[in-house]
Amino acid sequence: METQTMKNLFKQIIWTTWLLSSFAFASQLPPSFGGKTVLKSETVKTEWAKAKKGTVEVFLSANCPCSASHEIALKNMYQEFCSKGFQFLGVHSNLDESTELTQDHFSKSDLPFPVIQDPTLQYTNLLNALKTPHAYVISPSGAVVYQGGVDDSNNHAHSKTHYLKAVLAALDQSLPLPFTETRTLGCVIKRTKH
Repeated sequence: METQTMKNLFKQIIWTTWLLSSFAFASQLPPSFGGKTVLKSETVKTEWAKAKKGTVEVFLSANCPCSASHEIALKNMYQEFCSKGFQFLGVHSNLDESTELTQDHFSKSDLPFPVIQDPTLQYTNLLNALKTPHAYVISPSGAVVYQGGVDDSNNHAHSKTHYLKAVLAALDQSLPLPFTETRTLGCVIKRTKH
């Protein structure tokens, strides 16, 4: 009986430790994130507190078709939600993508928000971003309230559930979030140059 109680207690400790560690990054976010844009090497600093309703941050790739397929959806969300108190930011951290490739792609994609380079992966690793596109919604206080896919498909044209848009609509109307974490579908972020 004591052995079973100890096993149950041990399982509960393991579960609690895992649960706390999975949310640890949210409390460690700095009050802002900044860096040089991929297109003009201009320094941009994004402060969470400056967005009345939240910051949308999406990890993007210059070479991933999954990432590219969601760019039109991100443009549309920017048009719909930017004026409602949301700010948008892209992050590029694929070390296997050259500066020339990255600049060429994002010049053609013409996103209406800045895309910041994360050359040391410090921010990418802090958030544990895995794939492109990997979306995060950060509250004005700096807490991650949503992370996961933009949609339920790695190709936006084939998606049926638009996770990120639904989260932004709920935040805009002060409603409970329909999702806080979803599966991220896309290309794995390359953390090495080869």
